[in-house]
Amino acid sequence: MERLEGYFGRYGALSREILEFLQRYGKLNPYCKGEYYIDLYSIKNTCCILLDGLVSYETIQQKGKVVIEQLAVPYQYFSGTKHIYSNNGEEVAIRFLRDSTVYEIRNEHLQQGIKSYPELSNMYHILKQHYVDSVKVFLRLQNLERNIRLWYLYTHIPELEHESLTVEQLCSLLGFTNSRQYYKALDYYYSHRK
Repeated sequence: MERLEGYFGRYGALSREILEFLQRYGKLNPYCKGEYYIDLYSIKNTCCILLDGLVSYETIQQKGKVVIEQLAVPYQYFSGTKHIYSNNGEEVAIRFLRDSTVYEIRNEHLQQGIKSYPELSNMYHILKQHYVDSVKVFLRLQNLERNIRLWYLYTHIPELEHESLTVEQLCSLLGFTNSRQYYKALDYYYSHRK
């Protein structure tokens, strides 16, 4: 809870009442590298804040190939449903790419907290805006020339530069069909980074 309090303290202090609410209804859970939070088409009526680790959103192509659509870095949220006000799942699997620690709360409890505490509503809107900003980066990647995709990713989500993703994972995320494309993008990144 101290990490949550410290993170959101940058945007305004959370009252003792809100912290007690978050402690009462949520919990910290560890997940192992490679473990799935939800499988494709599964539902988990929870909202999570990634405190440390790395999360991938994955789909499966027609030939059975797993494709990474986007990633979540620490202090981003993800949900086991389309969003916290939905009971439907998304056509995506969520997997931990690193050993991770997650603050997890049931959607119904978070909804109750958002109604009851304006500061908690504000915190949720901050998380949601960070998520939207991140999604925009991943959507734009596929429209960029191949050589600049890695540079764009690391420029807009610098935490990922230090995550040591495998070449295969980066190729999947960036839409590269072979590692040669990745190494060309890496050369471009090193020659253009600030």
